[in-house]
Amino acid sequence: MNAKFAPKDIDWAKIRIPGIDTFKIKKTLCFSVAEFKGRLARVRKVMQEKNLDALLCTTPENIFYLSGFQTPGYYAKQSLLVPLDGDPIHLTYVTEETNAKMLSWIKRTASYMYHQTATELFAATIEQDGLDRARIGIEKVGWFFTISDFEKLQERLPNVEFVDGSMTVEPCRVVKSAAEIDYIRKATRAAEAGMRAAYAIIRPGVDENEIAAAVQSAVTKLGGEYPSLPVFVASGMRSSLTHATWAGRKLKAGDPVVLEISGTVNRYSGALMRTPTVGKPPAKIKKMVDVSRKALDNMINAIRPGRPLGECWQIWADTVVRGGFEGRYKRTGYSIGINFPPDWGEGHILSFKHGEMRELEPNMTFHIPSIVKIFGFADGDNSETVRVTKTGCEVISKFPRGPMACPADV
Repeated sequence: MNAKFAPKDIDWAKIRIPGIDTFKIKKTLCFSVAEFKGRLARVRKVMQEKNLDALLCTTPENIFYLSGFQTPGYYAKQSLLVPLDGDPIHLTYVTEETNAKMLSWIKRTASYMYHQTATELFAATIEQDGLDRARIGIEKVGWFFTISDFEKLQERLPNVEFVDGSMTVEPCRVVKSAAEIDYIRKATRAAEAGMRAAYAIIRPGVDENEIAAAVQSAVTKLGGEYPSLPVFVASGMRSSLTHATWAGRKLKAGDPVVLEISGTVNRYSGALMRTPTVGKPPAKIKKMVDVSRKALDNMINAIRPGRPLGECWQIWADTVVRGGFEGRYKRTGYSIGINFPPDWGEGHILSFKHGEMRELEPNMTFHIPSIVKIFGFADGDNSETVRVTKTGCEVISKFPRGPMACPADV
C-alpha cells in the first residue's frame, strides 16, 4: 500500500462532506429522544450481563432501533459503536453521513471515503475511544459483517477481545412500544389497501403483473415505503411455490391466487395473506382455504401472555393435520416490526415453531401465515398481523377472510 494512503495515518475527523457539520438542519426523528434513550439503557443492561465494554452494531434493524438512522444503502458498510458508557457513534460511508445527521438523535458521526476501508474507520474509532484493550461484542450472525471484516479488525486491534455479541439488541425489540404499534397499524392499513386493489381486478385474462402493479400502487398511495420483500402474487399451480412473485401468467376461471402483501411505515411492517379464486373455487381448493382459516382462528384464540409459542404452534399444526394436510414441519408465525431488505419479519428473533418454549408477552407483534400446501397443485393460505394483549390477542389486520370468489366487493 502507498505509504501516503496508509489507513492508520488518515485523520478520520476530517473526512466529511463539505459543510456537513456547519449546515443547520432540523432532525427528523421517528420516535422521541426519550424513547431512544430508554432503548439504549435496556441494551446496555444486556451488555452488562454479557460483560461487554462496547457493542459494534452492524445489523440495519438494530442500528435503526437504537438511533433512527436508516438507508437502503447498506451495500456500503455501516455500524453503530455503542460503548457501555458515553456517547455512541455512527460509522458510515461518507455520503450516508447525511442520513446519520438528519435521521438519528445521536450526535457523533464519522465516515470513510469509497477508496478507504470501513474496517479501518471502525478500528481507528475504537482506538480513539479508548477501547483498544476492551471486550467488544460483534454481531456474528448478522448479514452485513463478514468473516473478512472480522479478520481485519482482529489483525488491526490485537489487544481487543472480540466476542460474539449477537442477539444483544434483538431481545429488546420483541416487545413493542405504543409508538411502534401505531406504525405497525398504519403499515397494516397500507397492506389492506393493496389487498383491496388486487381483489378489485382479479378476473379471467388479467395477468399477475397487472395485479402486482395495482397492489404496489395502492400500498404506496396509502403511505407505504419500499418493502423489504417484494409483493407475492402467484396463481394456479404457481401458488404452490414458496415466495413466488409475479411472472406474467394470465388468470383462468377457478385459479387460486396467493397474495402476500406488506405495508411499511417508518420501517415497521404489517403483513397480510389471502387466497381468493377467479370465480367459484374448485372443491379441493375451497377445502384447503377453509382448513387454513380454521387453523388460523384456533391459533389466534390460543394466544395469550405466559403461553409458550410452541404450544400455539402445536394447536395450528394439529388443526391442519386433522384437516388432511401437512402441518408438522412448518414455522407458523414470526415476530414483525423493524425491517430492511432482505426480510420484512423478525423471525430470527422469535417464531411460532415446534419446541419453542419462550413465552408470549403483552405487546409482542406477529405475522401469522397459515399455509396449507399441495406442491405442484396449489396453496390455500390466510394470515393476520396480531398483537398480544394483557389477556389474549388483538387482530390488527381487518381485511375479511371471505368471500373467496373474485371479483368481490371488499
